[in-house]
Amino acid sequence: MTGYTVNTASLAIRVGELSAVADQVGAIVGALDLTGGDLGPGDLAAAVADVAGEWRDNLDDMRGKIETIAGNVRGAVANYEVVEQGGYDRMRALAEGTVRDAVFETLRGARP
Repeated sequence: MTGYTVNTASLAIRVGELSAVADQVGAIVGALDLTGGDLGPGDLAAAVADVAGEWRDNLDDMRGKIETIAGNVRGAVANYEVVEQGGYDRMRALAEGTVRDAVFETLRGARP
């Protein structure tokens, strides 16, 4: 793919945002405890506890997925930075070699 660039600073910000969302979902999971109190006759309290348990489990799964995505983006940022540094190093070596070769060619052609 040509013309594609990656803004690693922007991606790093997304990692922070994803982590914040995962933390908030975790806080909701922790707060979702509806087992305290009498909800009336019959099995209503047990039914509410079951639903709350399902929500906790599902939200906890979602938090795990968000954390996985954040980790993947964090890894992508690191990989892009390694690739960028490698390109910089190769170009610098090429430039230094080209300048060095030009200077030596000039010195070889110079007559005392």
